[in-house]
Amino acid sequence: MTTPQALILGIVQALTEFLPVSSSAHLVIIQDYLGFKKPLLLFDVILHAATLGALIVYFRKDIGKIILSLVRLKEKSDEEVLNRKLLYSILVGTIPTLALGLFLNQWIKAMFTSVTFTSLMLLVTGTILWISKKRANSEKGIEKMKTTDAFLIGIMQGVAIIPGISRSGATISTGLLRGIKKELAFRYSFLLSIPAIIGALGLQLREAFLEQTLPSHPLPWIGGALVAAIIG
Repeated sequence: MTTPQALILGIVQALTEFLPVSSSAHLVIIQDYLGFKKPLLLFDVILHAATLGALIVYFRKDIGKIILSLVRLKEKSDEEVLNRKLLYSILVGTIPTLALGLFLNQWIKAMFTSVTFTSLMLLVTGTILWISKKRANSEKGIEKMKTTDAFLIGIMQGVAIIPGISRSGATISTGLLRGIKKELAFRYSFLLSIPAIIGALGLQLREAFLEQTLPSHPLPWIGGALVAAIIG
C-alpha cells in the first residue's frame, strides 16, 4: 500500500465514521477501486482505532463521570447512580458484541472481499434507518433503560462487524426502536463502541503477529491513521 492510498483511506474513514453510512463499507469499496487484491482488515481496524481518539475526546466528560462514579461508590446521589447505570449498560452491551465478533471473525475476511455483498448490506442499513425513523417512540432515559435494551443494542453492534451494516446506524436505530431518547441512543451508541474497537484492534493485532502479516513498511499505515485521527 502506498502513502497516497493510505491517506485517501484515512480521509474516507474520518469522513464516514460518525455517520450512519458504514465506514467499513466505504473502505471496502475504495480499496477495490484502488486495485487492492485483498482487503487490509488490520488497517481498517487501525483506522477505526485512530478515529476512536476523537471519540474519546468528544465524550471525555461522560467517561470522566463514569470513572468518578466508580471511585465514589459510597455516594448515592442521583447523578452517581445514573452514571453507574450507564456503565452497567455498556458492560451488558459489550457481552453480545464480543461473542458475535469472535463468532463472525472466521468469515469476516471473506465478507470484506465482496463489493457486491457490501453494497447489499448498505441497503440493509438503509432499511434499518427507515424503520427506526417511522416507528421509533423515544422517551426512555438512562434511568428507565433495561438490561434487555442494552443487550439487544449490543447484538446489533456485533452484527455490524459485517461490512455495509453501519455500527452507529444499527445501534442508534435499535435504541430508538426500544423507546430510548435520541440523545441517549446517540451517546450510548458511541460509548459502547469504545470497548468494541479496542477489542477488535487487539484481536487483529494478535492474528497479525501469529500469521506474521504485519506491514513491512509501516509509514503509510501510520500516515493514514494520523490523517483519520486529525480529521475525525
